[in-house]
Amino acid sequence: KGEKSMKRFATALVLLALTLTMSIGAQFIFSKKTGELITDLKSLLAAVDAGEGEEQALDKVESEWRDSKKILHILLVHRSMDEIEININSLREYLDSGDDEALRQACTEAVKTPENLRDAGKIMIENVLKIE
Repeated sequence: KGEKSMKRFATALVLLALTLTMSIGAQFIFSKKTGELITDLKSLLAAVDAGEGEEQALDKVESEWRDSKKILHILLVHRSMDEIEININSLREYLDSGDDEALRQACTEAVKTPENLRDAGKIMIENVLKIE
């Protein structure tokens, strides 16, 4: 009976370690992908402010989004994914129209969503790891 309890306890510890590893790994990937997207969006905003290189900066944002959304789709609520997608798609429309002010505004909005998601994720992981 004692041996059976030890096996169950060992199995529970292994499952706990596996769950924690997967959670921390997912948080790391999420943070990395949102960070890259935020960096690219801020580069686009800087290009808009400078008045040059907007096309290349937006190409990079769109490329990063295509790569990131494959993994973020697993980690995010679909509503958040949709909001990011809509924001990024609107950037091309504003760039093509030549409306720099609307592009600047849309870019600023596009940065906020992944920043808020990243910050919310940090708060949750800090709460889990908080030791008092």
